[in-house]
Amino acid sequence: MYAAGHELEAMRRLESAIKSGEDLGDSAVRAWGCLFELLQVLGRRPAFDALALTFARRFEKSPPAWSAAVEDGNTAAETTGGRAHVSLSGVLNAGVGEVLKQTMKLAATSTMVRMDLAKLVDADNNGATLLMRAMAALKRAKKELVFGSPEHLAEILAAKVVPGERSNQEMWLLLLELHQQSFRQEAFEDAAVNYAVTFEVSPPSWEALPERAAEPPQSPASPPPKAEGFALRGQMLGVSTADFAPLDAALAGRDEFDIDARKLVRIDAASAGHLLEVLTRLHAAGKKLRLIGLTTLVAAYLETLGFQDVAELRARVI
Repeated sequence: MYAAGHELEAMRRLESAIKSGEDLGDSAVRAWGCLFELLQVLGRRPAFDALALTFARRFEKSPPAWSAAVEDGNTAAETTGGRAHVSLSGVLNAGVGEVLKQTMKLAATSTMVRMDLAKLVDADNNGATLLMRAMAALKRAKKELVFGSPEHLAEILAAKVVPGERSNQEMWLLLLELHQQSFRQEAFEDAAVNYAVTFEVSPPSWEALPERAAEPPQSPASPPPKAEGFALRGQMLGVSTADFAPLDAALAGRDEFDIDARKLVRIDAASAGHLLEVLTRLHAAGKKLRLIGLTTLVAAYLETLGFQDVAELRARVI
């Protein structure tokens, strides 16, 4: 779920397992560790602190510490795969304009923009207007926009728009777009009818989202890392096999090698698949590889894909 950008669903699933007392066996501490990381990603400090107290009582060991370094506001950056990654937090209001400007600049050299919404806590019509304008601009530029946790912002907006009250029109339109992105057709149609009655217009129609390309063209590659090291970092979304080519240079003349994954935030299924192909080839050639500094979430995900068969996975201590 986390690899696919569904942070909220992943958090809720883990919370359910822990609070209901599911038998997690030897993976109990690891499950708690994953939940700590998700709460950090989502910026939920009070829930993190409450979980820390419960963790300390149950396991009689110190809980993970909240990292202030991860407490960023709105951010926009290019991912390892040459795509743009945007994270919105706090209130979606007029202040979002600056990060949306950065997003448009990044989109000029990106094939896809991923916008995470899970850290938002509120929204107003000014913020919705700016976001709708940015979405329209991206559409005109033929850039693909993918939302992370669109249902989260949809819930915020649904609680603020009032059927029959002719106000906050952009919030209504954004709500419809988010239902579309969440593939919630029934919710979309209900909101569309309320919107049409409120503003005395024809109800918007549900439109199937276009199928995404499996392998979008890659943006110009960044300079390869130095031969003495190779690191996985940031949001690895849509990364191709070519992006892992520097590993061959780094391994020249070596039988053992550590891949630094301390700054790897997330890796999606496609990118992980390409990395697994490269590591499998190197393992077959007799290379002993280690991925060090993995987060608990990423380490658990890579194990489900069979990475431990071709490389040693070293996760951070919980």
